Amino acid sequence: MIRSTARHAACLLALASIAPATLAQGPITRTTPPESAVDAVFKRYDRKDTPGCSVAVIEGGKVLLKKSYGMADPSLGVPRTSATSHWIPYSEARVFVALAVAMLARDGKIGLDDPIRKHIPQVPAYASAVTVRHLLHHTSGLADYLVLDPVGDSMWTRVSKDEFFRVLSRWNKLGFAPGQGKMYSNTDYALLEMLVERSSGGSLHDYLHAKLLKPLGMADTRIGANQATIHPGHALFYFPEGNGYSRAFPYRTSPVGGISVTTNLDDLIRWDAALRDRATGIASLLQQLEAGAPPDAGADAEGRPSDAEGYSFGVFRRTYRGLPIVEYRGISGYHYLVQVPETQLSVATLCNVYPGMESFGADVARLYAASTLPAPPAPARTVGPPIKVSASELARYVGEYRTSNARRLVDVAVANGALVATPRGGKPLPSMVAHGNGQFTTKVNDWTLLLEFKPDENNGMAISQWDMTNNVSTGDGFQRWTPWKPDANAMQDYTGTYVGDDVEAVLHLRADDDRVFVASHGMVETELQPMDKPDHFTGFDIYAVHFERDTAGQVVALLLDATRVKGVRYTRR
Repeated sequence: MIRSTARHAACLLALASIAPATLAQGPITRTTPPESAVDAVFKRYDRKDTPGCSVAVIEGGKVLLKKSYGMADPSLGVPRTSATSHWIPYSEARVFVALAVAMLARDGKIGLDDPIRKHIPQVPAYASAVTVRHLLHHTSGLADYLVLDPVGDSMWTRVSKDEFFRVLSRWNKLGFAPGQGKMYSNTDYALLEMLVERSSGGSLHDYLHAKLLKPLGMADTRIGANQATIHPGHALFYFPEGNGYSRAFPYRTSPVGGISVTTNLDDLIRWDAALRDRATGIASLLQQLEAGAPPDAGADAEGRPSDAEGYSFGVFRRTYRGLPIVEYRGISGYHYLVQVPETQLSVATLCNVYPGMESFGADVARLYAASTLPAPPAPARTVGPPIKVSASELARYVGEYRTSNARRLVDVAVANGALVATPRGGKPLPSMVAHGNGQFTTKVNDWTLLLEFKPDENNGMAISQWDMTNNVSTGDGFQRWTPWKPDANAMQDYTGTYVGDDVEAVLHLRADDDRVFVASHGMVETELQPMDKPDHFTGFDIYAVHFERDTAGQVVALLLDATRVKGVRYTRR
């Protein structure tokens, strides 16, 4: 199962993903901010009872600032340093896999347009048209093996290669013809890791250590190291929980997927220098891979930026509050290196906690380039002073809201005389401040979010959003909806055991009065939440659930839909 952990909640900055403003930039020269300005960016982790961060600001190979905040492991009482070893998560580490593939192609060991079955014949025949290049750019059409197995926790436990190929073979279909679509899939990079192993005759780490890491002096960087090791020099990962932090899930090495990197800030400084040094050839290899990216419609199946907008194997290009940047990060926004194009300015950041990692590096980079950035335009939205509104007025806005694609849900309620919005599966946002005419503001991290409630054409209620701090829309609005309310008898229709048609999994459903729960071996029992019509539910991790009935009206199957794979059918036994 792809678990809905605090990691994912941390990446939802509010009711939807908030995109920083894009402004026209001027010429970039560097300024020197006071160190206290950098301290302010990391103030939430500048304590002895929290996980923390390490940051380095580099220009032209010279370290302008290097500082650590918080603890490597609060339970051991060991503070962080620039030498603290640290985990860089899975999708964030894919640039190293892509470079290994590029080096093998440069040396004539493989071709980027080789069919992957040429090198890995165990790949099912239905994927015979999939090439190495398709895998690099997530245009293969191969289903994500982690999503096909919703109960296996495959990313965090061990998956054998035999299990991996068995999952793909049983599924027996592509999501689209290779090269004709784009979909983030862990299957792609699991196959690339195997490709490196088979073409080099050793592990991914062995190959990269000999060809890349050792020549660069990155002695503290390892590929696929066990992250569960507890020792004072290693920063274990933490998630916010309640009023404190809890240690993250156990990280284990696996024969398939789960590609991660263990490194430290000092090695990241060396890595930045290598990326900028033309003599290493690394930047040239990445540019060649990016140049081979196929054109696409601009967004992938996750609704995230595509290659056309600057993403490829963990390298993103965007403009952050007027500053053009290149980010080395993953699909969840954890970025560990930010470079400012046309300058020699870089910011390396490592944290053993997620909240803030989506912006820390960019915020620090902007401090060092702030003197040349254009002033933000006048706010496109204005609000009046705070006012008190009646309980009856607040009650007008209470309800359940969702985006048009039903992928994001939020509950709006009244608590202590104020409106409170709670993203489904997340924590409540701070109480809203009323400004009149349906306008309310709340704080999201250091940003002010404006929520405007307006009646819609169906006599319902809609919410539009505006980031007042960055002067930008925050994307999709929300529509109030009325969920289907099944009674206890209706819930009994869904109870029973469901066996996967094309996946090796069994789901068990039980009813408790007017609630229904799903469970399986190795999976925490989870309540399914009714949607707006009978037989449709959500709440099962990243999946939507739809029950099928026969002509007699009996439930005979359920189907799971996710962004990376649809129509995973389970037959009721």
